[in-house]
Amino acid sequence: MPTAPRHVRAAVDELLASLEPLPYRERMRALAAWARGRAQGDPATAPGLGALLRELDGRGSHGRRLAGVAAVVGRDLAFLEGRLLDPDPAVRRHALKAAARLPLDDDALERALHDAPENARRQLVHAVVASGRTALAERLLPVLREEWDDEEAARLLPACGGATVARMLPELFRAVANWRALGRSHPDEVLAEVARQLAALPRPSRAAWWARNADVFPAVAEARPLRVLDLLDAHCPPQLPLPVRNTVGLLARSAPGRTIRLITASGRGAPPAPGLLSRTALARVARHAPPELADLGRAWSHSQGALADLLRALPPSRREACYDAATAGRDMSRAELSDALLDVLPRSRARTEARRMAQQLERGGAAWNVVLSAVAHLPVAEARPRLLAAVRRPAAEDRAQAYPMLVANAARSHRPAAVAELIDELGRLRNEQEPVRTPALAALAQVPPWLFAGADAAALDRIATDAVEARDSSYGTRHALSRLAVALLREHAVGGGEPLVAFALRTLGRLSGGTGGADLGRLDTVLRRGQEAEVLKVLRPWLESGADRADHSLTLVLAHALGRRARGLPELQELLWRAVRFGNDVTVRGAVALWLDDPGTRDERAVRVLEVEPSAAVLDPVLRVLTRRRTDLLDMLLSDRPPYGRFLTSGTRWLPPTDAADRWLPRQQADAARLLRRAAGDASLPRHRRAHHIRAAAALPDAGLDLVRRHLDATDTVLAEAALGALAWTDRPAEALPILLAHAADDRARGALYAAGRVARFVPPSRLEALLRAALLPAADGTPPPAAKVTSRKEMVRLAATRLPVGTAAAIVAAAYRLDGQHPDVRAACVPLAAGRLLRAPAAWDLLEQAAGGTPATAAAVLRTMPFELAEPERARYARLVARVRDSADPETADAATARLGAWAPWYPGAAEILVAAAVDPDNRTSWRAAADGLVTLASAADGARPLLEALSRLMADDARAAAPDLDAGGERDRPARQRIGHVVSRLSGTVAVVGGRARRAAVRAAGELLAAEGDFVPHGTRLLATALDLDADLNADPDADPGADSAAGRCSGPADALERLAALHTDRPALAVRTAEVLYARLTSARRPGDPLVLLAAVDRLGAAGTRAGTGPAAGTGAAAGHLAVALTRALGARTGWGDDWRARLRALRRHPDPDVRDAALAVATAAE
Repeated sequence: MPTAPRHVRAAVDELLASLEPLPYRERMRALAAWARGRAQGDPATAPGLGALLRELDGRGSHGRRLAGVAAVVGRDLAFLEGRLLDPDPAVRRHALKAAARLPLDDDALERALHDAPENARRQLVHAVVASGRTALAERLLPVLREEWDDEEAARLLPACGGATVARMLPELFRAVANWRALGRSHPDEVLAEVARQLAALPRPSRAAWWARNADVFPAVAEARPLRVLDLLDAHCPPQLPLPVRNTVGLLARSAPGRTIRLITASGRGAPPAPGLLSRTALARVARHAPPELADLGRAWSHSQGALADLLRALPPSRREACYDAATAGRDMSRAELSDALLDVLPRSRARTEARRMAQQLERGGAAWNVVLSAVAHLPVAEARPRLLAAVRRPAAEDRAQAYPMLVANAARSHRPAAVAELIDELGRLRNEQEPVRTPALAALAQVPPWLFAGADAAALDRIATDAVEARDSSYGTRHALSRLAVALLREHAVGGGEPLVAFALRTLGRLSGGTGGADLGRLDTVLRRGQEAEVLKVLRPWLESGADRADHSLTLVLAHALGRRARGLPELQELLWRAVRFGNDVTVRGAVALWLDDPGTRDERAVRVLEVEPSAAVLDPVLRVLTRRRTDLLDMLLSDRPPYGRFLTSGTRWLPPTDAADRWLPRQQADAARLLRRAAGDASLPRHRRAHHIRAAAALPDAGLDLVRRHLDATDTVLAEAALGALAWTDRPAEALPILLAHAADDRARGALYAAGRVARFVPPSRLEALLRAALLPAADGTPPPAAKVTSRKEMVRLAATRLPVGTAAAIVAAAYRLDGQHPDVRAACVPLAAGRLLRAPAAWDLLEQAAGGTPATAAAVLRTMPFELAEPERARYARLVARVRDSADPETADAATARLGAWAPWYPGAAEILVAAAVDPDNRTSWRAAADGLVTLASAADGARPLLEALSRLMADDARAAAPDLDAGGERDRPARQRIGHVVSRLSGTVAVVGGRARRAAVRAAGELLAAEGDFVPHGTRLLATALDLDADLNADPDADPGADSAAGRCSGPADALERLAALHTDRPALAVRTAEVLYARLTSARRPGDPLVLLAAVDRLGAAGTRAGTGPAAGTGAAAGHLAVALTRALGARTGWGDDWRARLRALRRHPDPDVRDAALAVATAAE
């Protein structure tokens, strides 16, 4: 490199000399001013900026980084374009940031992508997207896709035009990693592709699609909430996926009614979870007041806590109507409402309900405390006599339950006078035991603090004094008093409640010897702007009094609670400074952090702290200032003798952190390297300390790599592995990869190969290819590759597959697979890699073909890939590979392939026939279960019932021929076909309950009817029919239904007819009827709570009448079975609706049923506990 002219060198020397004494921030400001001046100056009279930058660039890493900053400020585009791939990450970062703000040439960015390391390539792509270079993005997308993979290309989609996104998204959909960026820039194109895919997908594949792609919806919900709701209404599965659940609040903001309909739809797998809508979202929905709010209330009515949350979000004037709508259809005249629900109801309604509950509980003989829990919701005048009598009961455990009710009753009145009377009554706690005192004070701490008046302070003081001084005073009592004191302090510090403030401060001091243990919470979030000054004014006498006694705890507590608002209170800042100067060690540590909280004064104040106590430099708040901002003061920490004193004991070995070493001057970095070199080599230090120093040294520019290398060959394993891991964090990680790969065969391989995974991101692909070929494959002259552990070879194969261009990676992985003598585990590791991003390369398909017909290990590896991990055009070919694995000589592998065929069936036409044949083959003792499971998976497809029914028919026929002794109660086999049918029935019952879906339910129903038509398989058939019974059927949706027919009758005919047909299958089968009734009851009481009570009420009437009905029809002769089903319906729906009059009447009728077993079952159901 030619030497720069003397005047250029002199100008750079002058610059560096002027920057030397400055702190980091001032140094950067001075550099920026210098760069602007040189860029605007006259080159004829002074060196131009370009020449100066080139000279500065040659002055080590410090000079290169200064040159990068100066080039950005001076807008030297040519210099920046040449640094887009600078090996120094700091210089490269400046150039790439400039690409987003300055008009760097597109061709320069495109050239930089050639052979760029992964880390730099990702940064370049991000710069293209961030700068909105649409033309460049559209030009680069096919290039990156061809050379690398779909994921690399998909990163450019947010910067592309709408037409390009619409054209490419179907092919790149699987590869999109950042849906948020794409959804923000192209929401319409994303939603159009989602709609296309969901409409085209076969039903069995939709569950897998949702599991993989549901996170697309949060990314577009904010931009297009209504279109998202359209898609969810049409395609959302019964169980809301987690990403969709997380989007519900966002959707409710735009369309609250539609969102409620979505989450409360009858086809949902369960009622909407109470936490599905946050408190904020509930409040927003309540403000809109959509008509569907009642539906949400009904869905949450099974959980009183959830219903209380909903009512709390409503204005008090609307709560009663919402409560009535939510509980409509349920008999609430005997319901026991929770305290939470009563507390949110309007006061008059809550008292009416509480009075009713108290009377009913008394009549029912309930325990005294249960009755009083309802009485506590009555007006004070009405409830107080009974509550006072309870707190005078002789048993301490009774009084412990009664006191909280007395306190809560006074608090519910919302009258300070009632609370004052309560406080006078609580004076009796002086003579109580701790088990009584603690719950009483805990309840008092929950009373809203605004109900306390200044006149209560003296009585509260007596209560607190008595509780603290009691011989058996416990943590529970002291904690309750602390919460009460803090609540009063927060509430009355603004507004002049001095007596209560004084009580709070005295109590806190009495509890802990000071106020340091108090936690005022976040006052900055509850105080109005400017009220912090009022709080300080009220508390200032106590703050100054404490400071005079060297007790600064309240000052620290207040400053912490006020957060940023404390910065604008000079009096509080002065008190903090007094705490810094005169506090004890613990106080000073806390005070320094709070005093340095304001960034605007942090630097100057850190200097003042050091003037008072130099050893405070090691305190974290001060240390961060010195290492990141006031670097001109850093030398005191880098000398051989650090500032010993109050916070750094003399002789202590201490070194500053190096995480901000890139802000230091070269001489400071050299001093730190000297100290770390000495500490890392000090054998007297513990190994973990020395290892920490090695890792810290890696962050030092220039010197870090050399210092770490000194310990690579250490005999101590801890030090050597620390050095290997630290190589990845130096400023030259690419130089470390050969060092790390050289350890692939020794005991350091584990740590070395782990670090190599990160280092490879910084190595140019051409260099990485050469290193991995040399490590994995024979040389051109046939020399075998170096020895390596199996785990090391597997990791290097993964590096090749993930860090190299697709064609190159596929060639290396395939060659490693075919290598003679290659370990089976390495070959098995190659298979899923070939089935991933490499699948576009012919070499990858050749490898997979060999693997499918190879050893059990490689064949099993083929099966790990699932359909939605591949692009649509690749699935059919891969499905043929899965089918080929069925021919494996290893039974376990063949069985696994058979089980996988169900998932691949949409892309393999012969899958159904294969599964049927394997499931019914009596000689197949190994894979029939897997085949049967595959048929169950197929059941939700459009034509999924056909192979299922064919298999069941053949198995039924085989069972009819199983009369030979060796197949009927034989020693080795017993009715094998029947057992296989039982397995299919069990799996079908489980999947329809969990997955549901119309096609699957229809297939299960068809299978049940097929089995029920054969006498020996009626139990199997009735189980399936009971499981698949559509309890939510609504015939009003039928276009052929009579529009003038009665609505309730029309709605009930569907379930009622199905239940009568089900009952008809149980003629003369009373035991089977009981089992079927239990299946039906389990469905009705599941989390989804299917069935409309009004519809099923009419169905109970028809089933109950079957016992007395004669003649023809589906119910003839099925009275007992119909009665058992009616009992199951009554038992489930009666409890669900609170045992209203209608359901109790049906139960009474069933208790008079002609069949004694039905009568017994009905009598076993109780509508009320005795």
